[in-house]
Amino acid sequence: MTDGISASSNSNSNSNSNSGDDHQPQHYDGGTTLEAGHGTVTASTTFNPPNVPGGSGNPGSGTSVDTPSMLLFADNIDKLIQPTRDAATELGKVQAEPGAFYHANQIRTKVNGPNADSGLKESYIKVFQDLAQGLGDLRDGVKQLAQHYTTLEDAGRMKATDLQNAMQSTSSDFTSLVTDAGGSGGGAS
Repeated sequence: MTDGISASSNSNSNSNSNSGDDHQPQHYDGGTTLEAGHGTVTASTTFNPPNVPGGSGNPGSGTSVDTPSMLLFADNIDKLIQPTRDAATELGKVQAEPGAFYHANQIRTKVNGPNADSGLKESYIKVFQDLAQGLGDLRDGVKQLAQHYTTLEDAGRMKATDLQNAMQSTSSDFTSLVTDAGGSGGGAS
């Protein structure tokens, strides 16, 4: 019996009738397992997170400002921005193409949206974009603080509003990434 589905069926594994080309659509053979290599992504390069510096201050001994640590923190945040942008770009290339039957159409619509311009994929592209924006604003705020408060005397004049103003734009960025993913923001103040 051949009803448009591959006649060579194995109930426990998927057969690959294409010789060597794993990227071509395959007829579903009724199996419930995947061969090794399916559903995984291997990165061509790995991301090595920057080292986090250890603290050298004396806890409880008063206020101290360590501008080089603030700048290192800002530089480390900066190193996270491009991989976040790259993730959004790579996600943009993904197309869910599960087939042409009812449940496949439901999957495609949820992932790509009804017109391939919304859905989960588009939501998470926005999340990555908001994250990159938030990281950039955080980096810039920390650098701004480091420039204004290079000495202990400068830090003595620092007000809570200075910190709040330097970090104000990050609040809306990080709230946006939550709402873009379908969540509800905690309310920025």
